[in-house]
Amino acid sequence: MEIAASISGLPPAAGKGAPASRRHAAAPGAGGRRRRRGAGRGLALLLALAAWTGAAWGHAQPASGAGLYAQDCAVCHGPRGQGKIGPSLQAAHDAGTVLAMIRSGKGMMPPFAGRLTAAQMQAVADYVSHTLATVALTGGNLSEGGVLFRVNCAPCHRTDARGGALAFTQQNAPALTGLSAAAIAGAIRGGRGPMPAFPPTVFNDRQLASIVSYVRFVQHPPTPGGYPADFLGPVAEGLIALLMVAALGVIAYWIEFQGRG
Repeated sequence: MEIAASISGLPPAAGKGAPASRRHAAAPGAGGRRRRRGAGRGLALLLALAAWTGAAWGHAQPASGAGLYAQDCAVCHGPRGQGKIGPSLQAAHDAGTVLAMIRSGKGMMPPFAGRLTAAQMQAVADYVSHTLATVALTGGNLSEGGVLFRVNCAPCHRTDARGGALAFTQQNAPALTGLSAAAIAGAIRGGRGPMPAFPPTVFNDRQLASIVSYVRFVQHPPTPGGYPADFLGPVAEGLIALLMVAALGVIAYWIEFQGRG
């Protein structure tokens, strides 16, 4: 049997008279079981470490709106909400609008609905609207805002705030018709794209409120009647009226001299 076992390549079987230590050493799978037990202990240790690290990370998340803002928002909007890569938030007094922006994102801003809990997003929105929003958009004068807008903003955005072409940047200045008061004030304070920033040394808070009041007024101007022609302005509307009169003249001439059978 020993010769046959040697030829087959297997070690000789331990007989009954062999020592117990030898029979135990020769038992198949004993070393494998020890290795599996060691690997199991190591895996359990790694899982416990991962669970502890995850718990520690969860506790490390800021609980206050100020901490969450500093961690996730200040890099784009500035530590005081003054604007940086993203727009200024110093006029964002509406917590509901801020919350919707945090939840869904907009433009380059990613949504935070999957990263922050509902309570955390609400805490950030409250912090922005109650603490960082220091620019009051009340008390503005419509007439003053119209003068300031026509001097400083109309060359790019037109007097009706419908936007226009910018030859020096080969871009179009955006229309302001669909923007909220906070978005308008934030763009003025922080600047956007080729538009420069207008800090309080250029426009104080009252003047800023006046410009916002004018823009909000021209977004939905009163219509005395007739077709407003998209509020293109008196020059463009006068040209349209002149062309219509000329067309009526041509039709009258044709009827008088060419329409006879």
